[in-house]
Amino acid sequence: MNKIIYRDPNVTIFQSALFQTNSTVVVTEDVVLVFDPAWLPDEVEAIRQYVESIRGKKHVFLLFTHSDFDHIIGYGAFKADKVFMSKAMAENPDHERCVEKCLEFDEQYYIQRPYPVVYPKGDFLVFRDGVQYRYGNTKMSFYLTPGHTADSMMVIVWQLGLCIAGDYLCNCEFPFIYHSSVDYEQTLEKLPRIHDRNWFTRMVPGHGDPALNINDWLQRRTEAQAYLFALRESIATGVAFDEDSLWSRYSFPRLQRKYHQDNIALMTREYEQALWVWDPDFELTSPIMQETYISNTPAVDTDDEG
Repeated sequence: MNKIIYRDPNVTIFQSALFQTNSTVVVTEDVVLVFDPAWLPDEVEAIRQYVESIRGKKHVFLLFTHSDFDHIIGYGAFKADKVFMSKAMAENPDHERCVEKCLEFDEQYYIQRPYPVVYPKGDFLVFRDGVQYRYGNTKMSFYLTPGHTADSMMVIVWQLGLCIAGDYLCNCEFPFIYHSSVDYEQTLEKLPRIHDRNWFTRMVPGHGDPALNINDWLQRRTEAQAYLFALRESIATGVAFDEDSLWSRYSFPRLQRKYHQDNIALMTREYEQALWVWDPDFELTSPIMQETYISNTPAVDTDDEG
């Protein structure tokens, strides 16, 4: 059963018992927004019932940050008035595989859902950074954030100072890179610019605790950058990556070691293809980034444009 880990008059964050997965419900004077409803049938039903209890005559919008199966598995439980996603998600060539992963998960645990498991169909497709959508006095801005997946996006609800980040800056996970470390780095680099244009203070990641102030999510961004740069140095120079430091920060090594090894394999392929180059003359100014994962780590200042 999911639990509510945060609530204020406008925002309720449901967290699943599985992978600390967050589903966020936002209510404004105009509309109810439901982000990434997940995981188990009773958890999805609790979210659906909550939405029905607060909607009144308001429309309900569903928003998906990316196409990972754990984020789309609740889609069929809702009768939404409009569905938002990135254009890349709508055109995902592997969408059938996403649904198959949902079905494999359910069969593995003998789960039967009272709703169909299907791939979301989008009505509003985000094709570039800064696209905005207004409904009454509710304003949202959308930003493409590839890296974790090719089709990731973030959503900012303006009047609430709230950013729904998808699977970035999760305090229970280091970067899980399924698509591209180059794109992932660029997404981290542009976060301050997204903030400067939208002035959000709170950020809800796909997993773990929400970041309830600017310093919190900036700290998480720094730690994510430190992981990427240290792993790149290790791949490029052969200097050992300090896994002890990694597992002192993250509590689930039996599962997450696989994701770390997958990151190494992906980033090694990228390095061999010259998709990124390690420059030992770069310097990290943040003490956190200098001290994390590799001693005497060469560093990169990623905020020249931020």
